Amino acid sequence: MWLLPPMLLLIVPGSSIDISGPEAVRGLERGLLTVQCHYDPGWKAYLKWWCRGAVWSSCKILVKTNESAFGVKERVSIWDDQKNRTFTVTTMDLRREDTDTYWCGIERTGTDAGFPVRVTVDPGSSVDISGPEAVRGLEQGSLTVQCQYKPGWEASRKWWCRGAESGSCKILVKTNESAFGVKERVSIRDDQTNHMFTVTMKELRGEDTDTYWCGIERTGTDPRVPVRVTVDPGKSKCMCVCVLSGPALPWSLRSLSSD
Repeated sequence: MWLLPPMLLLIVPGSSIDISGPEAVRGLERGLLTVQCHYDPGWKAYLKWWCRGAVWSSCKILVKTNESAFGVKERVSIWDDQKNRTFTVTTMDLRREDTDTYWCGIERTGTDAGFPVRVTVDPGSSVDISGPEAVRGLEQGSLTVQCQYKPGWEASRKWWCRGAESGSCKILVKTNESAFGVKERVSIRDDQTNHMFTVTMKELRGEDTDTYWCGIERTGTDPRVPVRVTVDPGKSKCMCVCVLSGPALPWSLRSLSSD
């Protein structure tokens, strides 16, 4: 009687993104810049960091979370919101020489996971409003965009508009007297103390990919800045490949989707 040989289980991971963030962000000199990076489930307990330098292998870590999911050093702070799997890096008192390539990272055994973010600091006197040049999100997930404005615009309403042409874009949401607004899947909140408003898009869809605008309502032409939003397909599932082989049986291959 032939004995069945042992079953060999091979795990073939699907395409996945351990960590993601904005591709590029802009801030105003002497102002404040906030970058939010998202990570996949399973990385909550790991330390997160913010690193400076175009070359990944030699970048300088500026700040890292501690056991309390928080960290601060000089002008830079980092906070890990483990419930929403998002960590936020804030740089205060921006300087022109802060313009560089940075990395959102996760400390782990082997090679750390990282995502590059290009940071540009503009002269404070020439730009009324600034924001990320481009951001990415995953289907069915959420996406957050933060735009900063110069002092003096606190009382003005802020808005989020869709369409490549700024003059004919469609306003999706606008702040009210309470500095907040929500409509369908989009919300906006104005932090007037830090001169920054945040737009959140939920339940992302592939067709949400487009050019959007952060804007400030005023008499005449509204100040605005374009943000390119790209929604990537949701992460594909891991494939479990079972291989059964032996001297008396031909091998067979079967793919199963894992949760």
